[in-house]
Amino acid sequence: MPISLLFFRLLPAEQGEWLRPDDTVQRGPLSELANQPGNARLILVAPSEAITLHQALLPGRNRALWARAVPYALEDQLIDDIETLHFAMAHAADGNRLPVATLGHAVLRDWLETCAQAGLTPTAVIPDVLLLPWQEGDWSVLVENGRAVVRTSRWAGFALEQESLNLFLEQALAEAGDAQPQRLRIWGNPPPERIASSITWQMEEAPDKPLSLFMAGYQPATTLNLLQGPYSRQTQWKRRLRPWRATAILAGLWLLLQGVALVYEQQQLQQEQIALGAKMEEVYKNAVPGATRIVNPKVQLETRLRELTPTNPRRGAFLELLHQGGQALADFPDITLRSLSYREDQLDLALEGGNPATLDQLQQRLEQQPNIQVEMRTTQREGRLESRVMLKKAAS
Repeated sequence: MPISLLFFRLLPAEQGEWLRPDDTVQRGPLSELANQPGNARLILVAPSEAITLHQALLPGRNRALWARAVPYALEDQLIDDIETLHFAMAHAADGNRLPVATLGHAVLRDWLETCAQAGLTPTAVIPDVLLLPWQEGDWSVLVENGRAVVRTSRWAGFALEQESLNLFLEQALAEAGDAQPQRLRIWGNPPPERIASSITWQMEEAPDKPLSLFMAGYQPATTLNLLQGPYSRQTQWKRRLRPWRATAILAGLWLLLQGVALVYEQQQLQQEQIALGAKMEEVYKNAVPGATRIVNPKVQLETRLRELTPTNPRRGAFLELLHQGGQALADFPDITLRSLSYREDQLDLALEGGNPATLDQLQQRLEQQPNIQVEMRTTQREGRLESRVMLKKAAS
């Protein structure tokens, strides 16, 4: 059973009009459309006054490159900055030309937000000029409610105020040259006041429902859906029918990658543990000159620090400075402590590694510690940064 389509247009004040399955047009709040029964695909008929149609030279045969190449191919023809415009392309080229529609991102977003607020999700947004019935050798003109929509070819047309139709139509006919149409098909009342005498024109039955005319002119092969790129949407039925096989394959790949990552992480942790043990031994030797027997540098250093438990203000200052400096340094794993010393109420830390940005962050972190003065000097040796940090208790 074919999936039904429901064509609708936006009106001011969050109103809309839509074509019901019984071919009647209903107007009202968009929320009423959202409550319509059935699973019809919603086709938003977009006013072509906000859209410009182009025929760009085909930028190669690789469609994957079109989205990046088209904006720059059309840049000289556009008034607005290409960064503010959305570019939608036809599914296939027309000869050596690629049909393209452009409109402002803000305009399209506004339409979609209006729909979303009413609970509507269009599956396509199509310029109304490309929904007018058209055939080779004809131009199609719709006049309605003070506006006119003109389709001049399979992929071209324009929309404007009705009072400007005569001027623009004559100009378009003059620019067409040898490609002038054999006939103008006109829907609406009243028709243009004057038309080139060399062109045959035919009044079609005036539509009391332009949406019916747009639905009759809908040809998927020659329509251009604006929902592309950042605005493309997968319809709900496609999401429900997404193959479970593909999901299972992705899940299996994910589990495999997780296993490989865990093995790699374990190896890295083992290597880091060995390196950390060597670094702790080196730090212990620097902190406790003359130490010869090193079994567990962490425990031995903690024991040594307990031996230095403050019995006077100077030893208390050492431990406080060491604690504050160590707290800040722990947040920067790419900076390593080479040695430390404490003389004349000043704790000196010799550091290696990092980069100017992280060293600057370390200095800021140290300066945020209460009641200490910080001085930091950095030099570069053989491609690596070496820093000396001096910490002192601030004068109370």
